[in-house]
Amino acid sequence: MGREAFVEVSYAGRSATAKALLEPEGIVIRRPIGLTIRRDAIRALAVQGGDLTGQGDQGPFRLSLGPGEALKWKSNLEAPLPTLAEKMGLKPGLMVWRFGDLDIPEIRGALSGTVDMVSDAATLGVARVVAAGDIDAVIASSPSPVWIVNDKGRDVAFGDAAIRSAMRRAGWIDTKSCAVSAGLSATRYSRR
Repeated sequence: MGREAFVEVSYAGRSATAKALLEPEGIVIRRPIGLTIRRDAIRALAVQGGDLTGQGDQGPFRLSLGPGEALKWKSNLEAPLPTLAEKMGLKPGLMVWRFGDLDIPEIRGALSGTVDMVSDAATLGVARVVAAGDIDAVIASSPSPVWIVNDKGRDVAFGDAAIRSAMRRAGWIDTKSCAVSAGLSATRYSRR
């Protein structure tokens, strides 16, 4: 993911030069068109010359990306998205230290098959953090690395910025992040 280009785009009866972004949810087309071609609705992908063509939920689309880039976008869109477990490096048999309320469907699924361990014996930690006191407990007890799962959004009482600040002050560095769900994200921290 993370590809972007300024392209000639035709979709939903409109054509314009716009910024297109390849994201997990699909192809995001910025203004003046301002639409998303949902990944799960994309069908009949093809590269014709330098154009990526296909069928979206609002009809056929065409993005003039150039031959090499069009092939990369097509390949990316045809590849299955990684699971949350794959993003977090969680595999059956992995020894995982757990903290907080992890009774979240996405997290339960990602942790499926892992082995619950005390921190000294664990290879990885997964912690649900909702308040400043939770961070203190994670810092004191967690193995390195640890994934911290937190609420996301502007109205969150204790969110990503506060967690990152506390972890960095304690000598931890954030190395990777991923979305867990619409309302949750996870960031991996390791001791420096």
